[in-house]
Parts: sequence; C-alpha cells; structure tokens
Amino acid sequence: MPQTLKQLKLMLNTITDGVMVVDPQGIVLYANQAAEQLLERGPLTGQALAIPVTIDQAVHHDINLIRPSGIAWAEMRSTPLEWDAAPAFVIALRDITARKQAEIALQESELLFHTLSKIAPVGIFRTDRDGSCDYVNQRWCEISGLSHHQAHGDGWAAAIFIDDLERVKAEWAACIAAAKPFTLQYRFQHLDGQIRWVIGRAEPELDETGNLLGYVGTITDISEIKANEETLGQAAAVFESTREGVMVTDADRRIMMVNKAFTTITGYSAEEVIGNSPRLLSSGRHDSEFYREMWSSIAATDHWQGEIWNRRKHGDIYPELLSISTVRSGDGAVSHYVGVFADITKLKASEKELEFLAHHDPLTKLPNRMLFLSRLQHTIEKTRRQSAQMAVLMLDLDRFKDVNDSFGHLAGDNLLQMVAQQLTARLRSSDTVCRLGGDEFVILLEDIGHPEAAAQVATQIIKTLSQTWCLPSGNEVRIGVSVGISLFPKHGTCPDELIQHADTALYQAKNEGRNRFKYFSEDLTRAARERIDIEIRLRQALERGELRVFFQPQIDVESGEILAAEALVRWLTSAGELISPAHFIPIAEESGLITAIGNWVLRETCRQGREWLDAGLPPLRLAVNLSPQQFLHSDIRSVVTKTLQETGFPAHLLELELTESALMKREKEAIQILHNLHDLGVHLAIDDFGTGYSSLAYLKSLPLDVLKIDRSFIEDIPHHSDDMEITATIIAMAKNLRMRVIAEGVETAEQLAFLKSRQCDLYQGFLTSAPLSAADFAAFLATYRQERLETAS
Repeated sequence: MPQTLKQLKLMLNTITDGVMVVDPQGIVLYANQAAEQLLERGPLTGQALAIPVTIDQAVHHDINLIRPSGIAWAEMRSTPLEWDAAPAFVIALRDITARKQAEIALQESELLFHTLSKIAPVGIFRTDRDGSCDYVNQRWCEISGLSHHQAHGDGWAAAIFIDDLERVKAEWAACIAAAKPFTLQYRFQHLDGQIRWVIGRAEPELDETGNLLGYVGTITDISEIKANEETLGQAAAVFESTREGVMVTDADRRIMMVNKAFTTITGYSAEEVIGNSPRLLSSGRHDSEFYREMWSSIAATDHWQGEIWNRRKHGDIYPELLSISTVRSGDGAVSHYVGVFADITKLKASEKELEFLAHHDPLTKLPNRMLFLSRLQHTIEKTRRQSAQMAVLMLDLDRFKDVNDSFGHLAGDNLLQMVAQQLTARLRSSDTVCRLGGDEFVILLEDIGHPEAAAQVATQIIKTLSQTWCLPSGNEVRIGVSVGISLFPKHGTCPDELIQHADTALYQAKNEGRNRFKYFSEDLTRAARERIDIEIRLRQALERGELRVFFQPQIDVESGEILAAEALVRWLTSAGELISPAHFIPIAEESGLITAIGNWVLRETCRQGREWLDAGLPPLRLAVNLSPQQFLHSDIRSVVTKTLQETGFPAHLLELELTESALMKREKEAIQILHNLHDLGVHLAIDDFGTGYSSLAYLKSLPLDVLKIDRSFIEDIPHHSDDMEITATIIAMAKNLRMRVIAEGVETAEQLAFLKSRQCDLYQGFLTSAPLSAADFAAFLATYRQERLETAS
C-alpha cells in the first residue's frame, strides 16, 4: 500500500490540473505540484486556504486566484472523501486564466464596438454571409430614415433611391459572390422625402480558411460634399465667363496673367500689363500709408478686401471693389497673389440713389417718415441736453382734393412739388420738412427761442401757401393749409407724443375753419396769436407814427439840478391804448424791428433836443438806449453820425446806453465799435450794471463815461444790507475808473440819502418824476427850476 500511494502521488504530479486534499477547516493535507504552481504559494501542506467546496462533484465554479504575479482564474471541482480515517475534501483546480482573459477581451471588444457604433458620425451595418443585414447603428437609421427592425434582412434596400436601387443591388451581389470589398456612391431617399447622397463601404469578414462569414461596413452622408462639388462646378463656369477683372502676380508683385474682364474695365490689354507692377493702375487718391496697411493685412491674414480708386488707361478714375488673396506653395512660401475686382461706378451711383430713396419721398425729394423720426429723436436728445425748446408742425393742405379732382393727379403732383420747394425755402437749414404722404407734411423746428416762434413760422407758411399757384399746365389754383403745433417738452417728450399731439392740434385747426394754426394747448394758441397780432400792429405803428419818446429826468444828487434825461419809447395806439415796452420790445427784438425802432428813437430824441435848445431851454444831456442788434448788426457809427448831422444836435449832449449783455457779445468787435462812437464826441454808458457777467478787466478796456446801477439793487435800500454794500461797492469802483454813476429806480428819500452818503453822481426815478411826454417834460422842467429858485430865495 505505501508503494501504491507513492505511485499515486507520482502520477498526480505529472498532470497539469492542481489536486489538493483539505480538511473541513481548509487545512491542506495534500497538494500536487500543479496546485502549488497554480497558487504560487510554495509548499501548501499545512497551510489554511479559503476555498469554497461543495459535495456535488458535477458542479464546478470559476474562482479568482490572487497570486503574487497577479489575478488568475481557475475552474474548481470538489468532492468529500476520508483521508487517514478522517473526513476531508479532494479539490481539482484547472487554470482557465487565458480563457477568461479572452472572454473579457471579447466582451470589452463588443462593448467598444457598440459604443463606437453609437457615437460614430457614420452609419455602420453588419451582414451575414448571404448579405442579409443583422445590425445597423443609430446613425445608419438617421441617414436612411429606417428603423433598426426595418433594416434587418433585405429591408435596407427600401431606403435606396429608386433610380439607384438596381445598380446598388447588382454591385452588392457581385461583391458577395467574389467576397471582395464593396465601395459605391448612391442615394438614400429618407422617409421625410429628402434625397441624401452616401458613400457605402464594406469589408468582408473571412474565417481561418478564407470562407466568407459576412460584411461589416459604413455609409457616410456626402450630401454636403456633393452640393459643394456642384457649387464648385458652377463657380468654375462662372469664372470662365466672369465680368470681374482678375489679375495674377508673382511673389514680387509682377503681373503674370489677366482675364478679358480686366481689359474691358481698365482698357489695358494683357500684353501691356504683363511683367509690369499693378502700380500702373494707381489713381493717386490713396497715400502710401493706405497701401502699407493693405499689404500688412495681406501679410498677416493672406487676404484683403476693400474699396479702392484706380485709373483706367485713358485717365478716368473709377471705384472698384478689390479682393487680394495670397497663394502659397507646399512649403508655405508665397508663390502668387490673385486680385479680383469689379467696377462699382454704377453700384456707387445706385447706392447713393437707393440711400436717398430709402429716406426721402420720391415725388418731392423731401425726407420721408423714417428720416424725419430719426432726426426728431436726435433733436429731442440734443434739445434735452441744452434745456432748449423745439416744435413739431403738422400741415395738411386745404382744398388739395379739389385740384386733383379738377385737373388730375399729375397736376396734384406738380402742386405738391411746388409746395415742397416753398416750404424748404421758408425754413432754416437746421429745420426739417417732411412729406408724410398725400397732402400731409410735417416740420421740425429746432432750437426755438420761445413758443410763439412756431406760430410765426406757421403764419408765414399759411400766408405763402395761400397764394395763387400757377401749375406747369398753365392752370391757376388756390389752396390753403391748416397747421397743428406741438412743443417739446411741454406737449411731449418722445417722437410719438409730439407727432400725435401736433396731429390732434391740426384736427382742431381744421374744425375751426381751416387755413389757420392751432397749438396742442389752447393757452399757447391764444398767446401766439396775440404775439403775432402785436408784431403786425407794431409794424403798422412805425408807419402810422404811433410811437412816442418819453423823457425821465436825471438829477444831480448833490445839487438837485436836472442835468440830463433818459429817452424811453412808448407806444400809444390810435385807439388811445398805451402798450407797455415790456410787452412789445421783446417782440421787436425777435422780429428784427428793434433796429428800425431804435434808429427812430435816436433821431426823435436828437430832433427834440435840438428843438429845446432852439426854444431857449438850458442844455440837457439826453440818453438813448441801443439794443444789441442795433449796436452789433448795423453800422451804428454811420447812423449816429447822420442823425447828428441832420438834426443839428450837439454830440457832447448825446449819451448812448448799452447793456452788459450787448457788450459781452463779440467782445473785440464791441470794443472797436465803442471807440468809433466815442470818437464822435458822444458819451457812452453801461446800463443795468451788475446784472450781467462782465469782468473788471474787460470793463477797464471799454471807453465808458457813465455807469448806471440797475434798479434791482436800489429798490430794497435801506432794508437789505447786501444791496447797500453792493451799491456802495459799484459806486466806489466806478469812481476809481473815473466814471460818473447814475442810480435808476430811486423812489424814496431814504434811498436818495444813502446814495448821497456814498457820493453817487445822479439819480432817476419816481421820487422826482415818472417818464413824461416831451411837452409834459418841458413843462415839468420849467416848474421844477422855478420852485428851486423860489426855495433858494
């Protein structure tokens, strides 16, 4: 028996499967060499192993083995037995590591195949040896429009475009018969109707003996490529017959080739330009910096495109759209430059015309609604920043329909064009007149000084358009116009509001009888009409002699003698109404009448002064106010010279008063004008001093004789110490500048006493006398002097 056991162990050591005997606790009682090699544990006898055992010999398990060399796999079978009269288990282990690794690799390979199949941008399919499809991926379904189920077997053929079906089937059958690769371009017709070009490729799978197992292949959507090929084909055909000039140069920018269009555009033949530099086309309009930047761009990006002016062979300069591209050789070096250009002379003209038509009315050439709204928005923003005012005037022609109905639409169009010309001529260049359509126009008045300015424009328009119109046909027609006015910011702060409110005012004007204007606000309408009425009457007042010169005495503060008088204009209407200067002087300034009125006051004052001298009255210096317009915008020196000569009034008895604001405008010119006047021998005074912004340095440069303190500083003396200090300072300053000082608006004895304490020279005001007519002033002067004589005696 021992010999038999020995032989048995010898036999067990010769087999490749591991054999072990373990007791119920897992202690190894016996292990052959194969077991020790498989487990890589050295001698196993006596070692404890954690190996699951079963009593069913027919059941085997695949177990992991953790070995020093790494993880291995083994197939294990076990069965119970008695070993040395004690219960035990015999275990058989077979190394299946290679098989397991192959299985895992196969699983990973299949997983990878399915993953790639899902994310692949191409359609993937697989067939059996007969060519029947047994697998397609999702991309194949997307391209073909079939589902996975529909594609199986021969179902894939249903997606082939009918015109390509027979060709594809024949090629597929030939490839299967010869077990050769399949490559073909054909079309799918998707279920949504789209035709898609694909390129199908399939490789045969063969077994070890070369027998066909099936095919694995792909389809790639080449629809875009096909479309590009078609486009490129069309581009090539276009290039052959293109009307754009093409010029090819070498790397040194010497012309190598030009096309027929080049010759047509430039006038140069190919023989005349080949070998020359493109500089022969230069127009001279672009400087060297332009070309330097152009070639810098080409060097950086291999391309440049832009508009350029070139010169034809015969000298004509023309605009062209030029595109220059760099051509590089295989090693990246520049080999050629290609220039493609088009003569855009007509395009430029068309662009200009289209740009004009896009923003203008084609009939009247006036801005259209789009351009008007753009300008209106811009003007609103500018006006808001400047805290100014602007107006929108909506116009509707009255009786225009009668012209259309009586003389036809051509006559109506002619009339609209004539109206547009008149409106444009009546407005400032900064204003905008627009035709909205039909017989409706809208006007934008920028930077108006006051709300009534819009009414003045409206009145001029109504007067202009109400004239008799002589049409090109020879017919004479009469129309009218109704105007609606809205103001910014009073009537609206956005374009829509201003236009809507002007339109509402227009509707009201039409309802009230047409051929008139209306503000969106009734109060403004009334005020504007009153202002216009005053302007009209004021013009008539000049003609009718309704203006009067009143005189207010100026008294010596120390002696009480009347030494001078200020001439003040008054308006006494034929109806006996006395209109305040505060009411009509601003209107005269805005309407331009102030110069005529001022010149009349100057002449009338000098005439009256001469008359008093001739009547034996003692000499009085008479002060006349000059308006800024009269001072700066007329030849005032000539006017004064002529007036003194014609009236015979002595120049040294004439005093001209100017406000600070008038002297601050155009300072250098104002200084020269003052010197010219002073040379005549007249006295010069600055009026309303302290209310402006003149500097002392500027004041010193002026040839002034008199400084008049504004009444606003006098009226609160002695109640306000600030006014007293300001007045005292002004008097002291004037004395230092060797000027006489006159205080205006003296009404109380307390005010006079303060002025006397500060050595003011003269005063005027209601304390002594209000402004008086010439006759009343002469009577007052005689009475005043008589009373002083009586008091003195």
